[in-house]
Formats: sequence, C-alpha cells, structure tokens
Amino acid sequence: MTKLNWAMVGTGLMAELILKDFALADGTNLYALVSRDPAKAEARLKEFNIEAKALTFEQALADEAIDVIYVASPHSEHFAQAKAALEAGKHVLVEKAFTMNSAEAIELDALAKSKGRFLMEAMWTKFLPLHNAVKKMIDSGEIGKLVMVEANFGFFAPFDNDHRLYNFELGGGSTLDQGVYTTTFNRWMAGAPIANQVTFGHRFENGSDAYADTTFLFENGVTGHGITSIDANVGFGARVVGTNKTIELIGSFWNARELNVLTFSHQNPPTREHIAYETKGAGYAHMLQAVSTAILAGKTECSEHPVSWTIANMHVLDEIRANIK
Repeated sequence: MTKLNWAMVGTGLMAELILKDFALADGTNLYALVSRDPAKAEARLKEFNIEAKALTFEQALADEAIDVIYVASPHSEHFAQAKAALEAGKHVLVEKAFTMNSAEAIELDALAKSKGRFLMEAMWTKFLPLHNAVKKMIDSGEIGKLVMVEANFGFFAPFDNDHRLYNFELGGGSTLDQGVYTTTFNRWMAGAPIANQVTFGHRFENGSDAYADTTFLFENGVTGHGITSIDANVGFGARVVGTNKTIELIGSFWNARELNVLTFSHQNPPTREHIAYETKGAGYAHMLQAVSTAILAGKTECSEHPVSWTIANMHVLDEIRANIK
C-alpha cells in the first residue's frame, strides 16, 4: 500500500501521546520529528524506539520527501507554521485549537484552497468509534428526540505563567485548550447551528481565561452546556439526553472507550446497558489513517471534519473568550 511521509512538529506532550499511533495507521509513515533543537527530537524518537529523521522546521519544509506536516506546537505557533507548510506545498494537519482566532483560520483555509493542499484541524475525537456510534444513535432516533448535550473538561493545577496552558501570549486559557473539545462535542451531537450562546467565567490576572461556563441553544431546539476550567476540578464527563434514552460517556469524554445507555420507562426503573468500543492505540491512529486515505484519494479535506466546520467552531470560541470578564 502507498504510504505518505509525515513530519510531526513538536516534541512535547502531543508527541508523547501520538508518536506510536503512526505505525497503526494505514497509508501513514512517520518520516521525521521536527524541533528547533533536533537533539530533542532525536531523544524522543529513541525514547519510543522509532526510526525517523530529526529535523528543524526549515529542513522539513525543504525536504521534498515529506508529504504531510502535522503542526503540534503551542497554539500561538499554529498559524505561522501551518501557513509556511502550505506555502511550501505540504499537506497540513494542525493541532487543536486550530488557530488563535477565526480570522487566522479563514486565512489558512483560503491559502490551502489556492495551493490545492489538504488542510484539517486534528480533532481526533470525531474519528473515534465510540463517538461515531453515539452520533449514529442520535441521528437514527434510537434515543428518541435529542433534548440536551453536555460536556465538561476542567481540572485544578497551580498557576504557572511560563507554562503554555496559562501563558496568554502562547494562547493559554481553558477555552482554546479544553473548550475546543466541549464546543465540538456540543455542536457535533446537536447537529444544528447555534441560535444563541451565553458564557460566564473569569480570568487569571495575566488575562488568560481560567473558567468558562457556556450554555447553547441550537436552531433545532436542543440545548447544550459546556464547562472548561484550569483552576477548578469540574470533571471530564459528557452525556446526551433524549426523550427515551440517555447516553453517558465513561471517563474522559473526548477519548472515551466505554459508555452507558440508560433507557427510561414511565412505570419502571431505568435499565442500563454498558457498551465498550475497540480503539486503535492511543486513539489518534483513526484520524491519521483518515487523513492519509483522503490525501491519497486526491481530496483536500476529510468529510468528517471539513475546515468550514472548524472555522465555525473558532467563531464560537472567539465569542466565548470575548464574553469572559
């Protein structure tokens, strides 16, 4: 089978989570790990016993053997690195959040279209077996009429302005880091445009948003709710509520492997069905394979997660951040 050569930019947590999944994705070959300091990339590759090149970003752009660049650096670097990669003729996958704001996302989309290159936000959750099964249960009417969607992603950790999670200049804050998951889950499962959204929250002294509590009203009448936090433990759960059944995702909702389906009856106690789903590796292989498959088929987007959907989500995140006082 034909394989595309990938270069992954970044040696931090995302590399730790994803590197081994390249070998599990059909059509995908990890050709290089990219860092400002190639020695760091070399150390990461040795840590995971992976044979690949250790390159600088400039070397990766100039290497004609590289087909796809996966930008997994801090949020503040996504736009510039993705733009440079597209201008170099590479296909590009960009970590979440896609960019710092919707304006940057729109510019990248236009550039990718002008170059005829593939572009996508690395929203791996939309490619996981469990989440697609939940979406199918909703769309088929199995749970009855969908009434409400809820997703929370929040924890407490000591404030550290030097850490990218808190640093305002690096795109720190709960909305870009966690809100990208909660808004995606709400919008995807609701399956309709947002009619109204209201956010309350607070910021750290450096300006980064510490906590955001957002309620959505969708045009189909479904309500949604998402809480993100990096200064309070609000949990990691999600559920969808229908008129007949409720689906509860078990564990961290964005990477859940198990769920409970609660069926309600007017006269009897609810019944509970537990379902587990098989997932490749750490879960990223499903997305990596979908991207390679799309590119090899001559496509510039994945139908599961087109850039237009990401741009709409960035508009939602822009509004959430703007409304936090």
